[in-house]
Amino acid sequence: MATQQTKSPYMVSIYDDPGVKAALRFTFVPKGTNDNLQPGQVPQPPPQYIVTVAGHDDGTTFTWVAEPAKASVRKKLEEIAKKRVSARHGWLAQLSELVRKVKGWADSLGWNTRLTEKKMEDHEVGNYKAPALLLQDDAVRLFLEPISRAAPGAEGVVDLYRMPAYDDIASLYYYANRWNVHYMATGARAVGNIRETEAKPLTEATLKKLLEEMKKDAG
Repeated sequence: MATQQTKSPYMVSIYDDPGVKAALRFTFVPKGTNDNLQPGQVPQPPPQYIVTVAGHDDGTTFTWVAEPAKASVRKKLEEIAKKRVSARHGWLAQLSELVRKVKGWADSLGWNTRLTEKKMEDHEVGNYKAPALLLQDDAVRLFLEPISRAAPGAEGVVDLYRMPAYDDIASLYYYANRWNVHYMATGARAVGNIRETEAKPLTEATLKKLLEEMKKDAG
C-alpha cells in the first residue's frame, strides 16, 4: 500500500542543485510564521533554510547553505530531505528495472524497442526524468509510460499506450511487492475503469499474451 503523506509544517521546494552534479537543493520555509501578529505589528519575511543533498539512504550527505540555528530543527529538516531523496531514488530504480525487464522480453519476442525518458513533476520528491520505453512491431507502436509514483492502493503506476492515439490499453500497478497488469481484454466484462479489470502478475508470459492481443486488435 502507498504510504499516506502527512502535512508538513514547511513549504518545501526541491530542484537540481546548479553547482553540484547529481545533487538536489532543498529550500524549507516555515508555515504560519505571521499567524499570531498583534494589531500594528509588521509581518516579517519567513526564514528560508537551504541545503544541498547528495546520495540517498545511509549514504545521504548534507551541505547547508542557510541552516537553522537550532540543531533539533536542522536534524528534522535533514530527516525530511533524506526520506524524500530516498523515495525518489527507490522509485527511479524500480522504474529502471521494470523498463529493463519489459525491453528484454519484448526484444526476445521480436519487437523493436527504444529507451526514452519522460519529464515528471512531483512536489514531494522534485521534478525528474523517468525512464520509458517505445515498442514497435510492424505498424503497431506502443509506449510504456510512467504515470505516478503513488496512487490509492499502489506504490507506482505505469501505462501502456497504443500510439499515436494514446489509447489506454493496459495499466501496471505496483502492489503486493510486484507489478500487476490490468488489461481490458477483448470480450472481457465491461468495467468503469481499467483498474477494475482482472489483475495478473507481470511476467514474460503475461506480456507475450498482451502484445499478441494488441497486434491482433490492431490488425
